[in-house]
Amino acid sequence: MFTQLLAAIAAVYGVLAALITLLQTRQMLARRSSCDVSARFLASYAGGYGIWLAYGLSTGSIPLIVVDTVGLLCAGLTLAVALSLRGSLLHPATWTSCTDPRPNPRPAARPGPESRLGWRRRPAPAQRTGDRRAADAGPGRVRQRPNDPAGLPGAEPA
Repeated sequence: MFTQLLAAIAAVYGVLAALITLLQTRQMLARRSSCDVSARFLASYAGGYGIWLAYGLSTGSIPLIVVDTVGLLCAGLTLAVALSLRGSLLHPATWTSCTDPRPNPRPAARPGPESRLGWRRRPAPAQRTGDRRAADAGPGRVRQRPNDPAGLPGAEPA
């Protein structure tokens, strides 16, 4: 009796969990974009349900068959919607890589030097913290400790 009750509770929970993927489908359809969803993840998710469905069919377990059938259908639908929003379902070559053409919403605080490749260089630690002593030391010089006489001009090394 307890095993049957546990099987029923597991089946209901499994079906509800499988239906949750439809929320992602609804969101993709509302946005008309699937770029924020990993199609590889959805494919592996649907594949997991497919494997568990095959196992449930081989053992004849009704709760596994029901849950994994619903899960496979929901995950397959979500994957199909994601891929159809990227191009034709029948022609994988039309699936785009979902590059975002929008510019960065937060521009840089101040312009800085750029490298040969066009990447912005990160400012030196002295420029980030405002420490002028480190900036005055120059890029190739190592700043000495303040109490070190070797770091003072005209001081004799001990």
